[in-house]
Amino acid sequence: MKDFRSMLDEEYHIKRKPITTRNPQANAIVERIHQVVGNMIRTHEVQHSTEENPWAGVLAAVAYAICSTYHTTLQATPGQLVFGRDMIFNVQHKANWEHIHSRKQARIASNNQRENAKRIEHDWKVGDKALLENNKSNPRKYKQPRDGPFIVHQVHCNGTVTLQRGPVLDRLNIRRVKPYHAAAAA
Repeated sequence: MKDFRSMLDEEYHIKRKPITTRNPQANAIVERIHQVVGNMIRTHEVQHSTEENPWAGVLAAVAYAICSTYHTTLQATPGQLVFGRDMIFNVQHKANWEHIHSRKQARIASNNQRENAKRIEHDWKVGDKALLENNKSNPRKYKQPRDGPFIVHQVHCNGTVTLQRGPVLDRLNIRRVKPYHAAAAA
């Protein structure tokens, strides 16, 4: 017997692709939407509301704002693409999907080139030592920028490595790890 999740995946042709923790590049659209939703909820100050259920109005406003906000890569709003009409004016919208796809691919290539330019070229091997970058979004003044060194336990072909962090094996994206050189650490 199939569970609901697998039936839903089959019905909508969804392919699951697991990602590593703290790697927003792997799912940028969802990360961006979460950021926007969080910012909008904070501006409504729901915790100070006197209404019995303030969430209904807030979530409706957030959903409408996301659907009606112009997206530079799409050169349209999500509402225009989904419903074929503008979300504010009663105007029909016809999407050019080939043009949208080519713009999206160009943006992806540009972002990948920028990200890869920052990368330190290193051929990871089992037994190498690595430093793990601390969370950049919440830097603490006196906290070290990197933890480690940790031993590379396994190297995967999808741009991830498994580090031995004490008793824990942790699979991380190579964007978060840097090669450890004893001379550079001293």
